[in-house]
Amino acid sequence: MNELLDIDLAWGGFYAGISKDSGEISVFRMLDFNQNAYHIVIYKENFQHIPSEKEILSLSPYIGHAPIDSKGLLNYDKITLINTKQLTSEDLIGYMYYLEEFEVSEKERKELSQSLINYSKEPPLKLRLAIVKGELQVSERN
Repeated sequence: MNELLDIDLAWGGFYAGISKDSGEISVFRMLDFNQNAYHIVIYKENFQHIPSEKEILSLSPYIGHAPIDSKGLLNYDKITLINTKQLTSEDLIGYMYYLEEFEVSEKERKELSQSLINYSKEPPLKLRLAIVKGELQVSERN
């Protein structure tokens, strides 16, 4: 695991993640992010190059929602933001089902969904993720 990773974080962003082990490039879409977990859509296809916007828009989701420990982002050699696309309530259906299973109220789910859609309208945040004494620290970078 890397100790440090710079990422341009965009809710609704499509990312190419370069595997440390194989060098293959996988694609995912960011639905939500916080210090503890990130929530993504995973695409099945792997690439030997960073796919173009046209290539990723033709992909179909393999897994519609996956919650992953945010430290997991540091398992990539590099993460590249390919493009962003505003989230819709349809994009968040899998995430909302997940929250429903954890008995998050309908009101809270609707509020979160609207917040994520609004965040996806904003430009990417320039973040630095670092492991310090075993804990993930998130800070903005210039």
